[in-house]
Amino acid sequence: MLPDSGRRLAIVAVVVTVGLLAAGAVAGVTGLSAVAQPSGDEVLDRAEARYDAARTVTGTATVTVANETNSTTATVEYAAAEPNQTWAAVTSDDATYEMGTNGSVVWAVGENESYARELPARSAGMNDTADPFPETNVTATLVNTTELDGESAYVLDLEPTNESLDAPDTSLWVATEDYRVLRMTTDDGTNRTAVSVSETRFNVSIDDSQFAPPADRVAVTTVETYDTFAAAQSATALDLPACDDGTFEEARSVSRPDGTAVFQRYDGADGNVTLVSATGASTYLESVKNGTTVQVDGRNATAVERDGRAVVYWTDDEDVTTGVVVEGSVDDAVDAARGL
Repeated sequence: MLPDSGRRLAIVAVVVTVGLLAAGAVAGVTGLSAVAQPSGDEVLDRAEARYDAARTVTGTATVTVANETNSTTATVEYAAAEPNQTWAAVTSDDATYEMGTNGSVVWAVGENESYARELPARSAGMNDTADPFPETNVTATLVNTTELDGESAYVLDLEPTNESLDAPDTSLWVATEDYRVLRMTTDDGTNRTAVSVSETRFNVSIDDSQFAPPADRVAVTTVETYDTFAAAQSATALDLPACDDGTFEEARSVSRPDGTAVFQRYDGADGNVTLVSATGASTYLESVKNGTTVQVDGRNATAVERDGRAVVYWTDDEDVTTGVVVEGSVDDAVDAARGL
């Protein structure tokens, strides 16, 4: 979750809060100072260096997102530690949740739901190219210096160096004394977001437990991929079906505390065929609409056709659901199911 260093909006106070609550903002400036000033790029470089040099960063910010009809304000407490740990707690009138990563699991916990996902080893580090906050090169222009909440601040306008990007109007306030981020605003023409940082602390001690997912509330999902049917079958207690009329391509096993699902993909003569074997799926399938009852080898099954694809599925007495997904009609799905 924490981006690596470089020319980007990678300052923790900005990235965490804006990443949580989306983009938009307002900006206000005053006259230029007659005193010699560093350039906007120099101010941004020094601010980035200030945060990059810190082993840990903690703070508190207020985020307000507004448009023509609504306005929402939230308080965000956040923490980050090298090399790849972040945490944030968001509190607003209608939501309270936490999110973070300890480098191997990314997670979020709300009042009524929770989520976690194990990160592959190649994605656990701060320099991963799949970072949800990819590096964005920007040019910073120093607009002026002003006083913000009793502190002297540089005001910067930020623009991406890639002119083809449709980026929101963005302004950044940086403390002249020590290059802390004090405020950030963005405006995309619809939503306006203002991030006001009320406290920032560097190099404080943070226990690793701050970034760990709450084990008693978070459901961790794992995904494994297999290149052969034999490997997929040996890795699960489910009795997997096989598609004799197709060539096995890949299988993926998804494991959650409420069940396990194995998705097998075959290259069939008439298109791709996906076989699904899952436990704990019957609860979710109760809400399926527009299903029709069909017969597959003497058992009742449900068929659904939509957007050129069709699925046939049934659940046995052991609460194991089997599904067949094809590119085609319900009749095609039934024929594929009968051929398992």
